[in-house]
Amino acid sequence: MSNRFIQADFPLYEGTKVPHLRIAEGDVAPCVLLPGDPGRVDLIGDLFDSYQILSSNREFKVGTGDYHGTPVSVCSTGIGGPSTEIAVLELLRLKAKCLLRIGGTAAIQEGIDCGDIIINTGSVRLGGSTSHYARPEYPAVANHYVVQALIEACERLGHRYHLGIGATTSSFYHGQGRNVSPMNYSANIIDEMKALGVINLEMESETILTISSVLGAYAGTLLVVHANRVTNQWLVDYEESQLKMCKTALLAVEILTKKGVF
Repeated sequence: MSNRFIQADFPLYEGTKVPHLRIAEGDVAPCVLLPGDPGRVDLIGDLFDSYQILSSNREFKVGTGDYHGTPVSVCSTGIGGPSTEIAVLELLRLKAKCLLRIGGTAAIQEGIDCGDIIINTGSVRLGGSTSHYARPEYPAVANHYVVQALIEACERLGHRYHLGIGATTSSFYHGQGRNVSPMNYSANIIDEMKALGVINLEMESETILTISSVLGAYAGTLLVVHANRVTNQWLVDYEESQLKMCKTALLAVEILTKKGVF
């Protein structure tokens, strides 16, 4: 193969770097936090004792640092299942062991306020990408060690949190019941999910949870509520809530590491 080309099935740049994240094995800590927004990769870096941005390509930005003696990486996934699938697969290929989704979500049950934290124990698989990995009946569940560490972190820090099943959609507008064109096949999605006891909607968790389970990695979801679709409230200034969530996630990673989970 000439210097102009590399193999297309599992391409590597410069011989070692995965094609989208543009990092190599050794750049990634055992546990990786996965925000959607590349801007949050910079935001969370301020909480580390030391931190370095390793790459920035398209929607993917990667940083690795040290938090209280624990190595942690942060990688943005972009919005939705397809870009999240790419990040998850490339991180696992680089020997990441635990993937923790962090981000914003919309609550769909009364009594969950903007600024509250949600820990999803599992997710309804409406995101689409994981249909290529497992049949629809295969559950998207969080690892119980990760869930317990997230609960412990919330309780240590005194945060109000809610535990339950979420739903991951492949669409922000129609897929979450926002009617913007004459026909919406998901117009009743909130009523349906609410009746099933689902507590929130977002767009990435089931991809992370399903693929991690299939490939033998640990995974979990920690979200901060940006909106409540039942009360029709949207939190405009949510940076403080995001920082609260990030601190909680880092403490959970510290707990998991000290317990020798991975």
